[in-house]
Amino acid sequence: MIAALLYSIWHYQIFKSVLFRGGMTFITAYLIIVFLMPKVIRLFRKKGITSDFTPAVPGMKPYTGATPIMGGGVLIFAILVSSVLWCNLNQYIIALLTIMVSFGVIGAIDDVAKVFHKRRIEAGKENRKSYSDKADGISGRTRLIAEFLVALLVVLALYLYVDIDGHLVVPFVPLKDWYPYLPKYIFIPFMLLIIVGGANAVNLTDGMDSLATMPLMTCALFVSGVAYIGGDLEWAARLKIPHFTHDIKELSVFSMAIISSGFSFLRYNVPPASIYMGDLGALALGSVISAMFIFVKAELFLPIVGGIFVFSVFSTIIQRFFFKMMLRWKGRSCAEKYRFFLRSPYHHHLQKLWTYSEEKPNVQSVWLLFLEKIGFPTLPDEEKLVNPQLVHSRVVWLMHLKSIWLFVFTVVLFFKVR
Repeated sequence: MIAALLYSIWHYQIFKSVLFRGGMTFITAYLIIVFLMPKVIRLFRKKGITSDFTPAVPGMKPYTGATPIMGGGVLIFAILVSSVLWCNLNQYIIALLTIMVSFGVIGAIDDVAKVFHKRRIEAGKENRKSYSDKADGISGRTRLIAEFLVALLVVLALYLYVDIDGHLVVPFVPLKDWYPYLPKYIFIPFMLLIIVGGANAVNLTDGMDSLATMPLMTCALFVSGVAYIGGDLEWAARLKIPHFTHDIKELSVFSMAIISSGFSFLRYNVPPASIYMGDLGALALGSVISAMFIFVKAELFLPIVGGIFVFSVFSTIIQRFFFKMMLRWKGRSCAEKYRFFLRSPYHHHLQKLWTYSEEKPNVQSVWLLFLEKIGFPTLPDEEKLVNPQLVHSRVVWLMHLKSIWLFVFTVVLFFKVR
């Protein structure tokens, strides 16, 4: 660890400062990513590390082929290196690195399976599905089983060796009035659900360029503030939040690595993206962010500050449930014509809504019909866009702004509304 080495040579307190080490973590992760990412993009383009079927035109400049995946590997490497260099490797940091790498491996296996599936289709060894524009990885059931098995081992280790317990901070309720405690036979499944659910929520949201990046950054920033203040007895008492050991402040340093990785990744992932995070990055970052909320006892605030992730999941669940219900009650023709959203997750619904087309839509949204009934008319044609890239950018920026508002609201709710 560089900070400890520097302090052993020059006994300046700045080398122990959380703020100094957080800043150095940010800079280190940023420099690693901006140095490695362009090289990785060129290599992955050359090797065809992608799940898209869009072929590159030989000899044409600029690059017109499919966007590479697995860019999250660079982010994980940068977070890992910068954390080892500048964090005190206490129980919390070691646990977080273990979770991140474990889920990253599962995501990497899924991404590699997609690449090989695409190559088999291109070689004529397997038929491509008519409705799919991307290659499939491992089955969703297999991936979920692997995630739950890994998470179970991690959660058991967390409960045994990391200083956490089953107390929960409930929104709008003062700690002196209600600070509920979950026994281990409830708290362990609860942690399991949060980590696996958070990982898959981020993975589901990562369906548009840079969409998942901003919510990840705001979630990390929220945890950073809670950990820093909760690790100080005076400030924790003043703001009426749980007080933790001083070691919890290392989460503030670790958060800077995540924020820096997101900040630098936006250079290459803003629409149109040069590389995707892939399941490798989404599962790793989603799981580690979820675990951080558990460490600072803010599990019930994760659905608020990470509302973009939650809504992506619930919009997909609602869409599937409504389709199956209509299929059973009204038949396939009606179920295919009337959907709850135009598409799911919700960001794809907005993408479809803001795209102008002269053709009459063959799918009706029950949600839009309901909004019209209560006085909120559908978006007029003059507000829609023809260029798909402009539509994409508008949806992404709307979601980014919502992420910032959710962050501000959650900060006020956690620290002031008691």
